[in-house]
Amino acid sequence: MFTGCVLWVVVYFLLLAIAVVGDLGVGGPLALPAGLIAVIAACLFLGWGVFAPASGIGAIFCRLLNLPRLAAIPIVTVAAFLLTYAVYSGYIELVTTHSRPSAWPVLMNFAIYLSVPLGVYWWLTEGPGALFDSFRWWIRSRRLPKTTRELSESQNA
Repeated sequence: MFTGCVLWVVVYFLLLAIAVVGDLGVGGPLALPAGLIAVIAACLFLGWGVFAPASGIGAIFCRLLNLPRLAAIPIVTVAAFLLTYAVYSGYIELVTTHSRPSAWPVLMNFAIYLSVPLGVYWWLTEGPGALFDSFRWWIRSRRLPKTTRELSESQNA
């Protein structure tokens, strides 16, 4: 969110400088705060409407199957894509008069525009715990006997 706000301020002042140098209209005084509000609203919507539920779905999936949290990455990505497709389809149905989009353009746009922010969000919120959990899972798997024969040999000794 901070990066988006800083980027908007830089773009705003760049456009303002171009307008002054080119003797163009400088626009209204509400452009800067309106842009900041739009960036904050978009970040909050994506964070709480797509990224957080997708991360929750991945965490529930890993807990149900007793997997390390690091295994949630593909599940989170698929869940975020499905949530994005649902939001986009709802927008198309409620706001516009276009037909429902196919999944391919939505998948391409998701991969181009949302996969990196989703990865950053996941690694900031789940990453440290996931690495610790994976390390602990690896240590536990190394300590457990590999076969039933090894288990019986250790019990007979």
